[in-house]
Amino acid sequence: MPVIRRSVFCSTIVTALFASSVFAQIPDVPPVPTNGDVQSPRSEAAAPDVYPVSPEEAIPAVPPTAFTSDGEIRAMWVVRDSMHSRAKIRNAVALAKKHGFNTLFVQVRGRGDAFYNSQYEPRSEELAGVSAEFDPLAVAVEEGHKAGLEVHAWLNTLFVWGRSRAPWSSRHVVNAHPEWLVRTKDNRVQRTDSKDCEGAFLNPAIPEVRDYLRDVFNDVATNYAVDGVHMDYVRMPANRFSFGDADMRLFREWLAPQLTRDEIAYADAKVARGSRLAWHYLHPKEWAEWRRGNVTATVLAISAAVHATKPDAIVSAAVFPNYRVAYGDKGQAWREWLNNDLIDAACPMSYNQSTQVAASQIRDAVKSCPGKPIIAGVGAWQVPSASAVAKGKAYRNVGAAGINFFSYDGMTRNGRSEKYLNSVGRGLFGSRSAPRNWRRGGAGSSASGKPVVTPKLEEANSDVQP
Repeated sequence: MPVIRRSVFCSTIVTALFASSVFAQIPDVPPVPTNGDVQSPRSEAAAPDVYPVSPEEAIPAVPPTAFTSDGEIRAMWVVRDSMHSRAKIRNAVALAKKHGFNTLFVQVRGRGDAFYNSQYEPRSEELAGVSAEFDPLAVAVEEGHKAGLEVHAWLNTLFVWGRSRAPWSSRHVVNAHPEWLVRTKDNRVQRTDSKDCEGAFLNPAIPEVRDYLRDVFNDVATNYAVDGVHMDYVRMPANRFSFGDADMRLFREWLAPQLTRDEIAYADAKVARGSRLAWHYLHPKEWAEWRRGNVTATVLAISAAVHATKPDAIVSAAVFPNYRVAYGDKGQAWREWLNNDLIDAACPMSYNQSTQVAASQIRDAVKSCPGKPIIAGVGAWQVPSASAVAKGKAYRNVGAAGINFFSYDGMTRNGRSEKYLNSVGRGLFGSRSAPRNWRRGGAGSSASGKPVVTPKLEEANSDVQP
């Protein structure tokens, strides 16, 4: 299996995109038809031998990374519930290594809070009873690297709160900057879960929001020896969001230079007569481009900062596998991100219980991003281990660079059982080459968690298929 290498981040593309606002004008790419969506529930088996977990994190993050001819990306998402103590983290690392995994994506930002020492955000309320001296991310990096695993910091990006009550800390972004939250057409903020929205999201249209998220991610890259950062919830919640007063003002500023004086005057007159959303209603296609471009600009801000700080870090994103939904409803133009090197790997969350449907989604992703790493997500919380193994094999067959399981916590009953991992390890990894550090030159690490070798990855110059 050939090496997939992370392309050097293209500064000329970055400069051009910033200068010309191309992010708000990415051409419409026809979506590849799929047979289902991330939410489609068709069961393959009766009773899964997986511990049921809350669907709260049902759209998690997935891994990035390069691999050698001896290995593939074999990853698990580790939800923050398993990051509360050194013992829990050690257990996750030990089980991952024992059963053939080589990568952990550890959740360190769940709801605009931190499972690490952050300069910008408060310590998570979930760590209220834990010693302030305990740094979950530092421990995960230390323990993971000692075991020869890669450790990627998984951060929920735009999704920052999901309760009716306010966060405890005045430093929390929901309290400190309520004006940064995305709004509906009736100019309201949604803070709790609903059919199409998990809770409060930051508004990527606001430049200060993009700067803030850039700093949050770069804080992690600067102060921790992580092998990469992983963006989850890097999208809009649904089409009915991004309609606040700030959105209307910023959209007008963006679009007006492209219109005639008469067109501007007509839209402004509509607003003056009480139609607050007139600019949107008069220019729906442009509004969709602008909205999507704001998410892309957020990805660029984060990726550029992280790569500048840590050139060898892998920047990845968890994405909707159905591109029609991702691009249209969620403003998540992940094919453009990956094909233009704004991210180093895309992680389609192919959680459909049908192996055929899920594999078709991964096949479409591989075809649409030739030579780029596609890491296939398995919704292990909702299927038995035999189905998870079947999905992993199917993903390999269609060209995935690796497999990521959601989640360690669900598969192990929060660290209490090895049954599921044993089945996956034997079924998927036993007949293949032993896991190894797949960074070129090795990725050994010291006891402090600092990588001993951090070689610079070569620029990809051809379409590489695993």
